[in-house]
Amino acid sequence: SSHCGPSSFCREAFTRRVQLPVPSSSQLRKMPKSKRNKVITLTKTKKQPKEKKDTLIEEIRTSCEKFSRLYLVSIENERNTFMQTVRQKLRPSRLICAKNKVMQLALGTTPSTECQDGVHQIANRITGPCALLFSDKPPADVQSLFAEYRPHDFARAGATATETVVLPKGEDTLAKLPHSIEAHLRQLGMPTQLINGKIHLLGEHTVCKEGKELTSDAAQVLKLMDVKQAQFTLEVEAHWERGGKFVDCEDMED
Repeated sequence: SSHCGPSSFCREAFTRRVQLPVPSSSQLRKMPKSKRNKVITLTKTKKQPKEKKDTLIEEIRTSCEKFSRLYLVSIENERNTFMQTVRQKLRPSRLICAKNKVMQLALGTTPSTECQDGVHQIANRITGPCALLFSDKPPADVQSLFAEYRPHDFARAGATATETVVLPKGEDTLAKLPHSIEAHLRQLGMPTQLINGKIHLLGEHTVCKEGKELTSDAAQVLKLMDVKQAQFTLEVEAHWERGGKFVDCEDMED
């Protein structure tokens, strides 16, 4: 019997292993599906658990019983940090932000479904970015608080430019920025060059024009230049008082 060394045996085994027959497409179709690589579509899962939604509805209805007034507040340039500050300033009042449909469902949009007399008039005016403020404070107090607190922040892409920003050419314009950012500035569409470790703006550059929508690049440049074009504001749109009294914001001053 011929004796083959370990290396020839390995080579023989290796070639055998490689030359496995490839199944045809018809055979593949007949093969049982593996249960391991099941794809679960996440879109079918509810985005907000029902418990969370129910808790919110309960919270809105309880607040409606607890406080004597409800204000419908519109929000512009909403930022979480600013909302937290407003909540602290308004204590013990409750400022609730939820999906508009959830807030409407909680208050009730008809006299038969409303949780308090006349509150459906608030529910029917819920539109756009807004919040519900449950409070015992009179309208004048709420409005003066909103008028005092209007902080600025960096505008985001898609916002409308509040002013035209033009950067003059030269090395002084971008002097505050680190030289390492120069390549990034060019990606943002700015005509820059690194000369002796300083970023030079080779020509006048218009970042944005008043009234026009901000692009993602423009929003980034404004942030780098420390230009804040967004102002956070809260406005009272309507006001309901226990007992069914309802006031639209046009004649709010009482």
